[in-house]
Amino acid sequence: MGCKGLGVLVLTALLPLSATAATVTVQSGETLSEIADRFGVSTRQLMRLNGLRYSDYIEAGSLLEVPGPPVNAGPGRHRVQPGDTLGDIAARYRVSSRDLMLVNGLRNANHVEVGQMLKLPSNAMIAQAKPKPAPINVAPGASLHTVERGQTLTQIARAFELPVATLIDINAISDPNKVKVGTKLYLKSPEQPAAQTEPKPQKKSQPQPTSTATQVDIKFKPKVQPKPQPTAIVAKGTDWRSYGPLQVDWANWQPMGGSQVVPSLNSDGQALYLAVNCAAEKLNVTGGDGSWKTWASPKRSFEKDLIKDRCKAKA
Repeated sequence: MGCKGLGVLVLTALLPLSATAATVTVQSGETLSEIADRFGVSTRQLMRLNGLRYSDYIEAGSLLEVPGPPVNAGPGRHRVQPGDTLGDIAARYRVSSRDLMLVNGLRNANHVEVGQMLKLPSNAMIAQAKPKPAPINVAPGASLHTVERGQTLTQIARAFELPVATLIDINAISDPNKVKVGTKLYLKSPEQPAAQTEPKPQKKSQPQPTSTATQVDIKFKPKVQPKPQPTAIVAKGTDWRSYGPLQVDWANWQPMGGSQVVPSLNSDGQALYLAVNCAAEKLNVTGGDGSWKTWASPKRSFEKDLIKDRCKAKA
């Protein structure tokens, strides 16, 4: 056996016996060092793996093995978008840049064309399309809806033509982004009474805690919880207490729709109603037109004190 054959045997003996290599075709004008750089290996590794004696001579069209497992194209495809790099695309599908180059016959890891359709290796992680949310069947006059997979509070509210805030209020939802599948949502207040003729509003004069106090209209019509709407409340005497800018008539708390409501005065002496829901630890208040605003968690210290004092007294 000549020296050349002996050299090949020696080089082959230094290589691992497992077939962990992929094959590339040498293009016209390519050098061994360029191919080595492309696949992140050394020129010596390529020479050893392919039994080459000279690093400065390879023939165009010859096949070279490069270190690493064989790679095949899978069914996945990716169309190159503006700003895409080969590294970005490889990271997105959790494959190596080397594998992307091999299955697409790319010579330059730093250059891909916008609009180019790239094959993806068979081991590419392709994101599955999200399942479509279950359709929302709207039954006329429905009072309950069971949340199904993929449905959001916003979609449910839109389907039943309800404000999202109303859906949150009547179901005492603490986190609108975490409504579990199977949850039964009220579409109407569960405590809302049947339609009936309501007595005319009555007004009672309340003793005034300050010189700026005005009469408190005992009869009111809230648009959202607390419900049901009360008839005229008979004053039990007064016990005005100060909470921040509010004057609260502590002696005249009234239960209403699972909450507690009390006549109050703001810092301008304007009469209003204040509601506390101990179960949800939230507050509500009427505006200038007598309608209820949105339930909210206490943020200021006097609001927290008010809820604490009322819920402790109620317990």
